[in-house]
Amino acid sequence: MAKRSKKIVVIQKFFFGLVGLAALAVVGYALTTIVVDAPDGEFIEGKHYLVIEQPRRIRGDKVEIMEFFSYGCIHCYNFDPLLDDWLETHGDEVNMVRNPTVAGESWRLLAQTYYTMLDLDLLKETHSRIFIEIHQLGNNFRSAEEIADWFDGKGTTRAEFLTVFNSANIQRRLANADNLNRQLKIVTIPSIVVNGKYLVSINREVGPKRMLEVVDYLIKQESQPVATIASSGS
Repeated sequence: MAKRSKKIVVIQKFFFGLVGLAALAVVGYALTTIVVDAPDGEFIEGKHYLVIEQPRRIRGDKVEIMEFFSYGCIHCYNFDPLLDDWLETHGDEVNMVRNPTVAGESWRLLAQTYYTMLDLDLLKETHSRIFIEIHQLGNNFRSAEEIADWFDGKGTTRAEFLTVFNSANIQRRLANADNLNRQLKIVTIPSIVVNGKYLVSINREVGPKRMLEVVDYLIKQESQPVATIASSGS
């Protein structure tokens, strides 16, 4: 554990040196916030979650769960296994979407990597491995070429990866991701937006595990009106 902690500190320092002011604001807030799980009881707007002023329109019947994250964020790395466990139970009930944070050149490369993995249908096999590669093994992926070298032979080739990575489609997705971060006013990561209406983030009242409890609460809130209508019509 001591070795892992030391390695994590080194990686954090590296990323702080590379990312822009926007990224520093995102991670710096998260690192300096004292995180304490809130006591049991009703979750309160403004304390455990925020209502988004201009909600995002959601299509489909399932409640959408959108995670805002970066592979370069140590808190996202620690949160990812908790989210995976949560999805094991709730995955069929929700529509899970991830939106990478584009802030600073290093995080932009990693966001571009995410969409390339998605386009090449490699996300299931490599999503967790990218987190491990960065935060456990210290591979900081300083360029597109380094990333492509790592992916070579992992379900794709170096050339194919770079072609998709540099495509107009991926650039469009990056722009959309950045716009969505701004539209929903995401200031800390990891954050989760429930059905385009509610923002749940780590803060003084909500720790990583409690984040998912708040998400459960908000899913029930979103599902309740539908159930009420159905029962009243029967």
